[in-house]
Amino acid sequence: MVISSAVFLRVKNAISDKEVGDTIVIKTCSRDPAPPPYEYVKGGGGIFNDMAVHDLDMTRFLAGDDPVEILAVGSCHIDKSIEDLPGSEAFDTASCIVRYPGGVNAMVDVCRQSSYGYDQRAEVLGTSGMIATDNVYPNTAKIYKNDFTGNADMPFDFFLSRYFEAYVTETEAFCKSLVEDSEVPCTGIDGLIALVMSLAADKSAAEGRWVQFSEIIEQVYCASPTECSLLVDSEVFPAGFKPTKSIKELDTLVVPDVDQQKKGGAFMKKFKNMVGMS
Repeated sequence: MVISSAVFLRVKNAISDKEVGDTIVIKTCSRDPAPPPYEYVKGGGGIFNDMAVHDLDMTRFLAGDDPVEILAVGSCHIDKSIEDLPGSEAFDTASCIVRYPGGVNAMVDVCRQSSYGYDQRAEVLGTSGMIATDNVYPNTAKIYKNDFTGNADMPFDFFLSRYFEAYVTETEAFCKSLVEDSEVPCTGIDGLIALVMSLAADKSAAEGRWVQFSEIIEQVYCASPTECSLLVDSEVFPAGFKPTKSIKELDTLVVPDVDQQKKGGAFMKKFKNMVGMS
């Protein structure tokens, strides 16, 4: 959803068009206006899986390549009540460094509370410039006083308001792919890779070391196109399962790429047959 935002698409275009040269460093931050209740955090999979996963996905989108390894750390500063939860569920603040091919590094920081409103920004440093995003405000009004100069109002404090345009854009893109039988901007593989990245971050924080994504990927098993799981503790792979160490080979383990299988008008042809228009 976030990558459907016009702001982040503009950053991606700047990278693709070499407006800032070759990418050196990517930075993202995601900070919520207020921490979620204890009941939400408990059993939610931890801060890397329920929050940082979106930023990790964004770094891959901006890098335009598959990541190699990750180093992550976490701590608790805001809501001390969650410190009794297991693993990264006890963190309300976390940071990650993701290594991409060619020496490109991406840095992600997330926090469950931002006293000044919803804070989600991205920055890309290139060899000939830099491009960065700002937060989205309800309006462009500014106040100028002898003790303050800045936006008259706080940034949006709810993700549905912050990304309203992005939700509309992604819905339009999805509908267009159905009607025109065309490719969708984000595939199931994109989602799976984002999950692999967040699971690797969780493992890194728990073990205090760099974790290669291949360590997670080779534990992915799909019994059918719609049933995928992680063989975390099992040393015996199911019959017919061949683990892989490459992110680029994930699509051979899961659902075949529907977009590549499409043959002009397949959806519309099926639809017409259903309604008796053939």
